[in-house]
Amino acid sequence: MDKIFAISSTGKSEKSFMDLRFGKCENVVIFNVTTNQYSIVENPFKESENSGIQLVQFLKEQGITGIITGEVGPKVSALLETEKLQLILLREEKIKIEEIMDRINP
Repeated sequence: MDKIFAISSTGKSEKSFMDLRFGKCENVVIFNVTTNQYSIVENPFKESENSGIQLVQFLKEQGITGIITGEVGPKVSALLETEKLQLILLREEKIKIEEIMDRINP
């Protein structure tokens, strides 16, 4: 089974910074560690209520196995636990997406 992470992102490239907010992030980088390929999708729920919950459900349909972000709310945290999806919280501000990808796929 492929390891596929969703990384919250402020922009639309691997040079963008990780967005510390999960549900309200601008974009999501979907990174397949197994194939070392990624794609970037705009967060369709960033303006919605319960955006984090909707985003988790959307990403699960994309086949993700884990989420990398700065923070999630209690509802998202509980949903990830229920869905058996890995959560990695990074407290670093100004970390680029490419740095995160390098860390999880050395």
